[in-house]
Amino acid sequence: DHDSIAWDKCNTMIMSWISNVVDPEISQSILWMESASNMWQDLNDRFYQGDIFRISDIQEEIYSLKQGDCSISSYFTKMKKLWQELDNFRPIPQPTCIGNCAAINKMKQYKDSDQVIRFLKGLNEQYSAVRSQIMLMDPLPNIGHVYSLLVQQERQIVVPIDESKLLAAMGNSGRGQSQGGRGMRGGRNGGRGPPRGNKLCSHCGQTNHVIENCWKKYGYPPHLQHLQESNTGKINNINGNTDDTHSVGYVKEQNDSDSSKLLFTPEQHKALLALLQGSSSLQTHSIN
Repeated sequence: DHDSIAWDKCNTMIMSWISNVVDPEISQSILWMESASNMWQDLNDRFYQGDIFRISDIQEEIYSLKQGDCSISSYFTKMKKLWQELDNFRPIPQPTCIGNCAAINKMKQYKDSDQVIRFLKGLNEQYSAVRSQIMLMDPLPNIGHVYSLLVQQERQIVVPIDESKLLAAMGNSGRGQSQGGRGMRGGRNGGRGPPRGNKLCSHCGQTNHVIENCWKKYGYPPHLQHLQESNTGKINNINGNTDDTHSVGYVKEQNDSDSSKLLFTPEQHKALLALLQGSSSLQTHSIN
């Protein structure tokens, strides 16, 4: 009849759709089935089995997931993805009783509350105030309402900065640092005058003061007499060392002078005298 023809068309279309969306190897195993219902039931028996290991991994990921550096939106998306995958393995059963089933509704309520609590516990500490306020509500709001409240709180925490004000603040900071640098240079150089270390006393030859302030010339202050005695002892030691150095230098110079005068050895000197005497005697005989 007419309904049978329409049913065959729909069944053939769904079978073709299932065969095209599965892997080619899987498609070969369901190619000769008579109805889409048989194909779907066969795939359900083979692949829709609860994976205990994957369920345990999902539960562990849900309880260990934290917001960290993520925004509220990104953190909520990660959490919702895990919830949906867990629901795929453990869906809430459909009620079989007639009318409103209180047990099924209570299971859904517990599940929604668990999701809200788990989502709030993974937030950063900056949301601790709003988290406490939400958890004190009775009953707890649904997850969509909680997400909306947290997004509003996030906008208040992350205040946008006016770019013009930021550039002005950076400019004022740069000018302050430049003025501070000039002040430091001026303090070190004492204005435009020469540094203190370039002063030289023409009386004692020491640096850091001039002859008008020389204590060695005009005397030490009463509270610094110990420095005068200490400097006097040092000067005497220096003078003694200087005299010894001069005496050693004089002896060395004298020895060098004596050695420069003695140009020949004694034997050479005697031979030279004998040669001169012989030469003078020959000149005398020739004159005679």
